[in-house]
Amino acid sequence: MSVADLQAKVPRFTVPAIVSLLILSLVYSILVSGTIVLWLAAWGGLLSIGLALFVIYLFYRLVLAVERIADEQ
Repeated sequence: MSVADLQAKVPRFTVPAIVSLLILSLVYSILVSGTIVLWLAAWGGLLSIGLALFVIYLFYRLVLAVERIADEQ
């Protein structure tokens, strides 16, 4: 997959939307609880789940590649 393919698939508004979501949630967390611990816990949890899913996806791709190589021999 080339960089041109990735640029064609990801809409331009994605990065500003994610940044604005992070900033709005940070402001909300500070206004409601007075600290950023809630914000760090929420986004840290989502980040760890996302990383775990990404690692599982990479492992799945590895298994498919090994099976494809084994079938060719």
